[in-house]
Amino acid sequence: MIRFLKITFYTVGLGLILNSCGLQKEVVYQLNTNPKEFVDLPLDFCNLFPDTSSFKNWDNSYNLYEKYLTQDILRTQMGLSYILNGVHVWWCMPSVRTHVQLDTATMITDKKSILGEWRMVVNRGITYEDSVSYADKRTYRTSHLNFDNREDDVYLLLTDDKFKLYAKTKGKNKYRLKANRNYEIQSKRYLMLWGLSKPSAAISFIGLDKEGRLIHNIYFVQERKVKGVYVVYQATMTQMIYKRMKK
Repeated sequence: MIRFLKITFYTVGLGLILNSCGLQKEVVYQLNTNPKEFVDLPLDFCNLFPDTSSFKNWDNSYNLYEKYLTQDILRTQMGLSYILNGVHVWWCMPSVRTHVQLDTATMITDKKSILGEWRMVVNRGITYEDSVSYADKRTYRTSHLNFDNREDDVYLLLTDDKFKLYAKTKGKNKYRLKANRNYEIQSKRYLMLWGLSKPSAAISFIGLDKEGRLIHNIYFVQERKVKGVYVVYQATMTQMIYKRMKK
């Protein structure tokens, strides 16, 4: 399961391969002459979680972020549901209606502040799970690291309207274009990426931490419940954090 999540979310994070165009020589030279840098961050870095002191407080905490959702975003959040061995399952991918939220302190108040060249310093996957047992009326919280990729090198270029991502994967000697998408930031925290059709845009979180690093969180969410017995809220995140490249 962990291997599947790693492959799935790494693919979602980097986008579909559109072609094999490479980077400009001067950019490649800058990347090759400056060693990759990675940072160690706690699993809950820049995340907000619901209050677990009671069911009511958990729901109230979860609902705090509904006010940021726009009609454009809501149209992309249609999940699927089914029943498996008596368990009601609902899932959505990618999703921003998650119990784990990017800290509102990272909101992007000026789009111009993120334009330019970035290099990845974090590329990892984490699963967060809140579960409620109705028998003992308690909420339990766990989290675990699915993967931490420190082998690939990723370069991101943000212009006024384009999100261009290049990667040099392990064993390769060239940077390849992995994503070339139109983009828009809504409510200062949601990133919409699309090709030909905006209604089919992929939605994720984007923000700037206090160190000026660019955070990009993509979530797959799943809810599993047996009425009157338990409910589990699971959010599996691919987190990519970038540091601005120096000229």
